[in-house]
Amino acid sequence: MKAKRLALCAVTTALLIAVQYVLGFVSGVELVTVFFLCFCYVFGARDGLLVGIAFSLLRCLIFGFFPNVILLYLVYYSLFAAVFGFMGRHSALLKVCPAVTLIIMAASGYFAVKGIPVSALYKTRVRVMLWVLFAISAVILIFYLVSSFIKRSENGAELASVTSAAVFMTVLFTLIDDVITPLTMGYSAEAAAGYFYGGFLAMLPQTVCAAVSVFLLFRPLKSVFERFERTV
Repeated sequence: MKAKRLALCAVTTALLIAVQYVLGFVSGVELVTVFFLCFCYVFGARDGLLVGIAFSLLRCLIFGFFPNVILLYLVYYSLFAAVFGFMGRHSALLKVCPAVTLIIMAASGYFAVKGIPVSALYKTRVRVMLWVLFAISAVILIFYLVSSFIKRSENGAELASVTSAAVFMTVLFTLIDDVITPLTMGYSAEAAAGYFYGGFLAMLPQTVCAAVSVFLLFRPLKSVFERFERTV
């Protein structure tokens, strides 16, 4: 690996840590997803994997060493780097994302109607966020379909596909956490179920934030990373 490329990976790792630290005090808001997504999309899975592992380990110097969190980050961001690294290199994968969006839209609509067994204090908040996620998924899907049928709209279809993939990965983060944390912490079945449903309170606003931030920032950040990519 070239020295310049390695240095860029180090700078990107520091950037991700800084972004997480600065926004760590704002509940439900994070921009690590869009920055790391664009980096992996432009530089590929190999460089993304290096940054993902470095970020997962070095962030512990600020946020503390918790075995379940370290394992969660290592698993998730390695998978994240692979997904978006390959998406950036193989455009055929972008066509799978609308189906993922449809699944998320159907699931969020279903649980918004049926309800989720959380505390009565949070039921209204969870239902509203589920409907917001349903609406965002519907907009992404419509945007993709319209872009696909309009000539010279590949950028629109790409944007919709990447956004839907970001939504899916954000949901997957919570689902992986729902497996790793109960296993590493030795939760009982009842405690694991409570942890799973409690995770919706953090997952929903983060998912909405990921969708909005990727949709708005993907194109400009991708252009910035592409400019750096040509110099290394």
